[in-house]
Amino acid sequence: MEHTTTLTRGGITLRPLSTEDAPAFRALADAGSWAGMSDPLPADDAAMASHLSGLIERPDALCFAVEKDGRLVGRTTYYDLVPRLRVEIGNTLYAREAWGSEVNPTCKLLLLEHAFAADGLGVGRVALRCDHRNTRSHRAIARLGARFEGTLRAFRPAADGTIADVDYFSVLAGEWPAVREGLEARLAR
Repeated sequence: MEHTTTLTRGGITLRPLSTEDAPAFRALADAGSWAGMSDPLPADDAAMASHLSGLIERPDALCFAVEKDGRLVGRTTYYDLVPRLRVEIGNTLYAREAWGSEVNPTCKLLLLEHAFAADGLGVGRVALRCDHRNTRSHRAIARLGARFEGTLRAFRPAADGTIADVDYFSVLAGEWPAVREGLEARLAR
């Protein structure tokens, strides 16, 4: 689903992802940053463009390129969107240089804010998930203030050819003010 939504806070910008981002995205992705994805790491720029096209063309998804100070540092996606009901945030990948920085909490603050806003997606539930083996992502999602709901066993194919268990988290609209306050405080530090 193509979109025109751009979200910005400080030096972080989420803008529509494009297949033209493939070379820059391929340059920042490596086997470690790609761990936990459902598809294998694309081997070249053309394969990356094809991969990005598959994400962008999903009818239930809004895909974003993540920029820090004008430079591409990752991607993230709203998917499984059911208007005015629920959405998931995922397909998130950042360059190693962005790990542990303000990038992820800022992106999630922007995405959650837009998801819950009446003039945004206006949903009542936002879910996030990660490969059960990806403890770094599990900790990062928990630090956002999302509630761990459990592990979905044998849920989806993984890039390594296995069928992965997936850890599932959510934030409900009524929980959003406290989650927002926690993210704001975290970013203020």
